[in-house]
Amino acid sequence: MIFILVLSAASCSADDAPADATNNPNPGGDTPSPPGNEPDKGNETDTEPGNAAGNGEAGDKEPEEVEPPQKQPPTPVFGFIDAHADTISQALLPHNNANLYRNELHVDFLRLKEYGAPVQVFALWCSDAYVDTAFDHTNRMLDFFESEAAKHSDIIEIALTLEDLERNARNNKISAILSIEGGEALMGDVENVDHFYNRGVRIMSLTWNRENELGYGQATGSKEGIKPFGAEVLARMEELGMILDVSHINEAGFWDAHRLSTRPYMASHSNTYAITPHDRNLTNDQIRAMVDSGGIIGLVLYPQLLTQRDNANMNDIVAHISHFINLGAGANLGLGGDLDGFGTMPQGFTCVSSYGFLAEKITESFGEEASLSIMSGNFYDFFVRYYRGI
Repeated sequence: MIFILVLSAASCSADDAPADATNNPNPGGDTPSPPGNEPDKGNETDTEPGNAAGNGEAGDKEPEEVEPPQKQPPTPVFGFIDAHADTISQALLPHNNANLYRNELHVDFLRLKEYGAPVQVFALWCSDAYVDTAFDHTNRMLDFFESEAAKHSDIIEIALTLEDLERNARNNKISAILSIEGGEALMGDVENVDHFYNRGVRIMSLTWNRENELGYGQATGSKEGIKPFGAEVLARMEELGMILDVSHINEAGFWDAHRLSTRPYMASHSNTYAITPHDRNLTNDQIRAMVDSGGIIGLVLYPQLLTQRDNANMNDIVAHISHFINLGAGANLGLGGDLDGFGTMPQGFTCVSSYGFLAEKITESFGEEASLSIMSGNFYDFFVRYYRGI
């Protein structure tokens, strides 16, 4: 397998995007299946001539009619699976006034399409200006995204179930998954979990950096855990099959979520605290707990979570991946770039078009199998087990 390095212009405008999918980190149909996704080949049993029907001489009785084995569908090929982008909220800022098909942000539909059939989780996040009207603003963001996706339904569809993800991959379409970043959107009403689920949201974090009715974000410095309303919300999310995201919650809240959860959860965009001691990153104990529970972690490209220097580079990314692997989390690691959630990109990166470069560098450092797993395979395995509708 060959990864093609794509270097975009500094603006990373969709105008510079190639028309084909040559930088797809998982191109074409001859891509090997991600680890753990190979179809079940079954057991082959040799039989001696004249004894195919079991005991006795050949021809003693008619052989039983055997139903031919069902052909297993091929493992879907995803360009990549990324668990977090803040493109919707950025596009709606007045000074951006952007559409989602072609813009000057980190992500747009046109550049996603370079990768054939990627999966992008689009977060719905409310800044401080919208906290008091978070329910209404989140619905406005949903309206905006639905409208943009409907205009370009030939290349992108919202995926509500695993079956949607797989169908979109077969049809060479982008899959969009919707998440809520911070439970302020619920406005203290647990019935709003159902409201947003019915509108297509499938992932939610209880908090962003701040305190809310559900708990405490990591920036609060609080040692308190999840509040009673947060526990109520988590229970309803699990009943619906909505996936919990623990990125941004404080450490006490993380451990409450770990204790209360009966289903595996994700940290959509977090790195390792041992490499970069930032309170948004995960400690070794938190990473081990997520591995033990079958959870998954999205590697984030925000430079402050990669290094304590002024800016990050590929060596910093490799260091975090190595630490995850050394902790036994190699099969629990995917992408959660946080694109459009920060300004300056790591050296060598410009926008989502740089994911081909990322795949190439992961391959150089860890091999093709590990690269396929991190770029899409591990998240696909997680979704196979836990992404469902009701």
